[in-house]
Amino acid sequence: MRNPKLSWAIAACMAATVPLLSSTAFAERLDGSRDITCAVMKVVGCVDNGTCIQGQARQFELPEFIILDAKKKVLRGDYESGHKAVSPVKNMERSGNHLVMQGVENSHGWDIAIDTGTGQMSGAGVGGEVSFLVFGPCTEN
Repeated sequence: MRNPKLSWAIAACMAATVPLLSSTAFAERLDGSRDITCAVMKVVGCVDNGTCIQGQARQFELPEFIILDAKKKVLRGDYESGHKAVSPVKNMERSGNHLVMQGVENSHGWDIAIDTGTGQMSGAGVGGEVSFLVFGPCTEN
């Protein structure tokens, strides 16, 4: 049985933190000047014949977390298996309300765009016979 006092307290805490997560707060933080961590929540993988499937990062052997090391200008991928990968950021710039990053790794091009108003990330890894789209939330470290 749910505790109504606990449920009310959780709801009150959530309501109190909503103003802290406003568009202005994200816009000030997600500009690429500090480290950012993004969780890869949804993935769409497509092969060259046009077949696409949806799933989670681990189903496609993709990192579950992508971390921007702002000082070194690299992305670090953390995999469920414990494997870690590093990819240099070749281009990073603000465009409207997005922080856009681009790079190349293992003969694949990649792009990531983070909406600085919402913290939502979308990215793509393309090349060869398979391409991926990834989606998830980001926060400053």
